Amino acid sequence: MTHVHGVGPGTLLGARYAVTLRTSESRTHERWRAADHTLDREVVLVCFPVGSSVAAAALDAARRAAGIEDSRLTRVLDVGIDGDVAFIVEEPLTGAVPMSHLLQSGGLPAEEVRRLVGETASALERARHRGLHHLVLTPSSILRLPDGDVKVRGVATEAALTDADQVSDEHASRVDAVGLVKLIYAGLTARWPTGPGAASHARPVGLEPAPSLVGGVAAPSEIAVGIPNDLDLICRMTLNEDRGPISPGDLALQIAPWPSEPYSRLSPSARREGSGSATAAAADAAAADAAAAGSAAPVTESAGAAGGGAVAGGAVAGAAGGLSAAGAAAAGAASAIGDRVGSFARAAAERAARGAERLSGPDGDRFEGEDIALTDALDDAPPTRLEPPLPVFGGGPDRPSGAQSRIALAIVGALVLVALVIGINNVAKIGESDSSAQARPTVTVTRSTPAPSTTATGSSAPTTKTETPPPEPVRIIGGSSFDPQDDGEESPRQVPLAFDGDPGTAWKSRWYGTDTYNRSKEGVGLVLDLSAPTVVREVELTLPAAQDVTIYLTDEARLEGAQQIGRVTGTSGTVTIKAPRDIQAGSKLIIWVTRPAPDEAPNHHRAQIAEVVVR
Repeated sequence: MTHVHGVGPGTLLGARYAVTLRTSESRTHERWRAADHTLDREVVLVCFPVGSSVAAAALDAARRAAGIEDSRLTRVLDVGIDGDVAFIVEEPLTGAVPMSHLLQSGGLPAEEVRRLVGETASALERARHRGLHHLVLTPSSILRLPDGDVKVRGVATEAALTDADQVSDEHASRVDAVGLVKLIYAGLTARWPTGPGAASHARPVGLEPAPSLVGGVAAPSEIAVGIPNDLDLICRMTLNEDRGPISPGDLALQIAPWPSEPYSRLSPSARREGSGSATAAAADAAAADAAAAGSAAPVTESAGAAGGGAVAGGAVAGAAGGLSAAGAAAAGAASAIGDRVGSFARAAAERAARGAERLSGPDGDRFEGEDIALTDALDDAPPTRLEPPLPVFGGGPDRPSGAQSRIALAIVGALVLVALVIGINNVAKIGESDSSAQARPTVTVTRSTPAPSTTATGSSAPTTKTETPPPEPVRIIGGSSFDPQDDGEESPRQVPLAFDGDPGTAWKSRWYGTDTYNRSKEGVGLVLDLSAPTVVREVELTLPAAQDVTIYLTDEARLEGAQQIGRVTGTSGTVTIKAPRDIQAGSKLIIWVTRPAPDEAPNHHRAQIAEVVVR
């Protein structure tokens, strides 16, 4: 551990920040609480020696991280140097609980893990677009605020402080993706995956290592019960097979959707129930359950619990005595609720008693818990799935009269007739739009046969014919990706492949889990710049796979006010789309893909354009 000389309670840094309490220390830096005398607020200081090899890189990383606008990332408020001490000022996050503390009594419900990791992945993807990465993700990096919001701590700065940022952007994206998968594993099992396929930095304090098997670590489903298939598969592929997501955004798409609110939230009134009849009733119920299981345990008014969908989850009481009693009560109650938790959950509940003395998290953060009733804590556990009861039919209304039956039949018959007419009309129109969209350029042939004339040799004038050549191609001088409903970028480096004259190369968007872009947007595509304002007559597309594509002509890179040239649906290969006769000149062409096609895997959909020719 590093001791930063010149920093202690009462130290004033930068003539502004009064240091009060050290909350954690590591090999390269210390974390302190402090008071900002200028703005009269609490802050957190990350302090490290100014002469260390990582000081300059850490300060630079903090300045760049401060420019990212995302509420899920811990805000960097200031950076500075005072004598031999360099420091980074962060927002305090009062009341936030690190994920490492949430796992002290066992794993979390699967949907809460999905939410915590999904929000973290989305925030890291936003940072990745600014060239910043985390690289040293642990459960201590993720915090849950009292209102359920998620905060990610240490983007860019932790990597710089540990000298782990000397990697390429592509490799860094993969490292963060693997780190997020390890957080999923830890959230479901309360174990930290280690080994060749899941190599990491120091194992978070307080989490036991995951069981090692031949080829990697045990899958979450082999440790805990109730693990969703998709999360289990992602952990297997990433930690044991060196496959899986390649970036935080890729992982977010694979585990989406997730709930916007915490899976189970205890109200403030429930948290304050530390005395009175409600607490006494909860204690009595815990004692009764423990006695029924043959393992009576002392129960006090300050009781914790172990529960959860996948493994035991719950809350740790704030005082050491209360925590010890909570662990004992949870250990006794676990055997009485065996139908609600798995064997690993019961083991985690027994470990809760031993966890009473662990009052500090993986990075030494002091966390004071809150007293809750055992019955309220058990609400975190999803109820046992039962078959729905059969409907009970009581005495219903009298049977309808004959007149009522005839009226109902007439209404039904009319609806069927209307549907039949609409269906016949739609069937008759099938093929009209496709045939017009796929029409090939027409060659106009004009023949002229003049009157024969007799010459001295007796021969007549030959018959002549003229052909109107097809329109000349319009030169495309540049382009960009088009993603107006998201971050505006979709594989921008591949855009020139769409007009390089080689159908074997193609622009492809990023992966999406469904052909509706995960219902997050209407489409993505390209904006191509023409050499001059042009009255476009036709556009020839080469599509590697069947997609829905609409083409617009405009002078600005937006769909509003653009002229539609035409569209194709479910089409692949080379197709020619003719423009309307009344189209006006434009300088930009928008290729808008509204339904992408599978690429490389059934659940990996991309927009794909191999070649565009404009005439």
